[in-house]
Amino acid sequence: MISLPQFGQPARAASLTPRQTARGICVASAAAALGVYLASPFVTLWSVGSALHAHDMTALGQVINWGALDASIKHQTLNGLHLIPASDDLPEFGESFAATAVSNAVDTTVTQNNLGMLVDQAIPAAVPVSQPNISFASLAAHASIRFARLDQFVAEVPLPGHERETPLRIEMRIQGWRWKITNVEFPTARAPVLQASAAPSNA
Repeated sequence: MISLPQFGQPARAASLTPRQTARGICVASAAAALGVYLASPFVTLWSVGSALHAHDMTALGQVINWGALDASIKHQTLNGLHLIPASDDLPEFGESFAATAVSNAVDTTVTQNNLGMLVDQAIPAAVPVSQPNISFASLAAHASIRFARLDQFVAEVPLPGHERETPLRIEMRIQGWRWKITNVEFPTARAPVLQASAAPSNA
């Protein structure tokens, strides 16, 4: 039995109402914005790799926060030389003089003008002669990448020939609506892993 619509009953609208259309546009815009946000750090890393491959130091320098990178390298250098005093201790004169000298050297070296020299010195040390054709893409394939925070992205890249060392760690943050490299931690020797034995020493 077929029921006919009663007289005066409004027919179902074939198209969406203006409110539903606006809601759909908002949802689509939010999804697109989220996709752009999630893809943006990977695009920045790709641009870094392209700049390194083309030796375009101008493009590479544009994605670097020089003040933050300068402070990062200073801290790593001073820490490696054991020149960072405890918070409650005043450094001796010799340590203070050495720390000042290291700080001035980093300020002089880590600049846009010297970026090409820094890259030329760093890349041969990271890539052995036995692997001359290694690419940024192959390194990125073995990288560990994650969002540490909404405005912080971290990539850890194991470097060939440095298997017994920590990976190269690149930290980026959103600054001025762009991802900027704010910290680079170079490979260091891994701390030895101590294994305790449950067997008695006279066994």
